[in-house]
Amino acid sequence: MAAWKVALELSALLVTSRAADFMRGSAVDCGGEGYLHMQLCEAWEDRRDRGLVTWPSPRDEAAAESSVRFLGGRHGMVAQSAPTRAQKRSLNATRLDSTRMKFNSGKFHFGKVAADEVLLCFNPRQETACQHTATQNTCHLPQYASIKAPDAEVCGVDSEDPAVVIVNTKPVCRNHIIFVPGIKEEQPQVLTQEALVLGLAFAMRASPRMWLSFNSIGAGASVNHLHLQGFFPGLGVGSEKPAEFPLEVYARDGGLTGAAQSRGPISLLRTKDWPVRGWAFTWDDEYVLSIDTGLAERRLAEFVHAFIAKLQAMDMAHNVLISSGGRRVIVFPRRTLFEQSTDVSQLQVAGHELAGWWIVAKENVELDEASARALLQRASLSLGDDKKVIDALQAVGWHLNEEAKRLSPDNSEPPPADMFRL
Repeated sequence: MAAWKVALELSALLVTSRAADFMRGSAVDCGGEGYLHMQLCEAWEDRRDRGLVTWPSPRDEAAAESSVRFLGGRHGMVAQSAPTRAQKRSLNATRLDSTRMKFNSGKFHFGKVAADEVLLCFNPRQETACQHTATQNTCHLPQYASIKAPDAEVCGVDSEDPAVVIVNTKPVCRNHIIFVPGIKEEQPQVLTQEALVLGLAFAMRASPRMWLSFNSIGAGASVNHLHLQGFFPGLGVGSEKPAEFPLEVYARDGGLTGAAQSRGPISLLRTKDWPVRGWAFTWDDEYVLSIDTGLAERRLAEFVHAFIAKLQAMDMAHNVLISSGGRRVIVFPRRTLFEQSTDVSQLQVAGHELAGWWIVAKENVELDEASARALLQRASLSLGDDKKVIDALQAVGWHLNEEAKRLSPDNSEPPPADMFRL
């Protein structure tokens, strides 16, 4: 059996064992992963205790483990039954002409959430040059977060802070959150460089296990208000060795290969045979991180966003995954799909699915590795669009090697209308 498959199965066993550990007490231990993670976890658990979040209590959480099953196959993908996701909001649009929609204040946006759904406000700009991550603290005080207490008014949807963190009331894991940069600015779901800087800053200071994802319109976004989602692998239960996303295992076991010569501390890699081609930008200079993470956040965001801006100019849908504690950003240019335009119970290809973790809102869905792979492949680009992506990377300064310039298999046929209605 391949090493990465063994790792995934061991992760599943660890998830189950740690759930049993939690059942010994009703409280959740939020310590051990740094100040920001502790505050986020405690605020999230408070909202769950008060019934704002649809998620089982610690004593009942073991039953949720049965909702996760491995699909097998060479990519080790996973399916999670999550019927509450059928209750999330849809984009509520009958047609999609562009990935760049104008912000509409008359529709739902995150400025309309209830005050108690706000967990905290985030402001890394209050720091002097220092590092504060889950494992190291060179800051005198962690001043970047003003915490939203149940009766406080210092942090809310009218906050002037750079970002607001909101609880996801229909989560797929514990501590599933929505990260909203510049909430009062009412920006559409188009990723800006400053929002990417903030996302990296949050990832650096939160947990190395947390992933952040940005889904453009046409790539899984259901709210046209600038935001990222923050989530954890597995069901988000604490462990000495937590579960991992299949894409994470795939990358660690050689699934990424060099695409170009590094540019200073930033390397560019690509997925070898993942069903949708991804481009991974990685910060490699640990010395800079030991001095000031802010330098890495700004520089990495600059390089990544130069590429994303090209995709936006081409009106090409894309997903962005931030992992490895903010050190890696994987960009997936892809075909525009509109699976959940009005029915959010349908399968879709968004951040979780590109990481190999399928969120299944309907019961009795016959999803296996072959069908999951086919669904992902339907989101991959046509030959012509793949060539445009390669040209875009070279236009922003990456001298791609010959292997990286090789086009993906042609995928010119549009997906059938009922492809995602398994």
